[in-house]
Amino acid sequence: MDLERPDWFEQTAAWWNPIVGDDVARHVQPVGISTDGRLYVVCSNLPWATNMRLLAPRIAQHLNAQPPRGARKLEGIAVVKPLPPEELNKRWADIVGSDLAEQVQPRSLADWGQELVTEAESAHARDLLARRAPVVLARLRALLPETSIGRLGISHLRTVWVVVASSPEFTDREALENVLMDVWHDVAQTVGPEHPLIFLHAGETAADQMVEQWVAAIRPADLSAPDHVDTMTYSATVDETDPDSLRRRNEWLAGKPRDLCVVFTARHDENLPLAELAREHGTTIWRHVQ
Repeated sequence: MDLERPDWFEQTAAWWNPIVGDDVARHVQPVGISTDGRLYVVCSNLPWATNMRLLAPRIAQHLNAQPPRGARKLEGIAVVKPLPPEELNKRWADIVGSDLAEQVQPRSLADWGQELVTEAESAHARDLLARRAPVVLARLRALLPETSIGRLGISHLRTVWVVVASSPEFTDREALENVLMDVWHDVAQTVGPEHPLIFLHAGETAADQMVEQWVAAIRPADLSAPDHVDTMTYSATVDETDPDSLRRRNEWLAGKPRDLCVVFTARHDENLPLAELAREHGTTIWRHVQ
């Protein structure tokens, strides 16, 4: 997750504490602003995380009524898990071994600092880290004696992100579903069938709705089975007449390298801003014309 910390953001005592009060400020810390305008915070423990989710709408309303100088309107407040300490990131190769350091990355802390959550590039790397867990934890305690981390969670496999850019005029459901099936098959063959596959879209066009329906149709009937394919859409309000609003939406969807951008257009000469942004950020483009 890419979070911004503008100059005004660092002075939390001037804009956060007066709004939320000293009690909340002791347990809830802002960590950044996302490109879609959400304020992300971390909490000291699980009860405070639950409490903050209930308080978030009212606090966002108060912050928008008294915004810091230079701040734009907040689209909401989200609670995130605490991040690993910076020293752990710096010493990661010493902790897990140089052969695994690029294949498995520390991502967050669970159980409020007691469990380290990691992300693996492959099932092989995930399993190798699990076998090394006793050695890794011993090195972790030796190199970071002040850490509260006492166990390793099972590594999540890296998510494959696919942006869907579609024309409002695109209506060929059969072609769209064939393309999505090909993407799913290629990901399973090249990355691995266990890796989560997420289709990102703007939620505006008929094709976007077709993506949602296709993913819903292929989910396993057994509710206990994992959903390896899912969708995600931009949740903030978009003003189609406001270029900044559209830019923030497109930046959230494709403003950094993704694994693939699938483009559905009605004509050969049709250019979609979302697809062009994905291309600028080095994402591979897979184009289908109706």
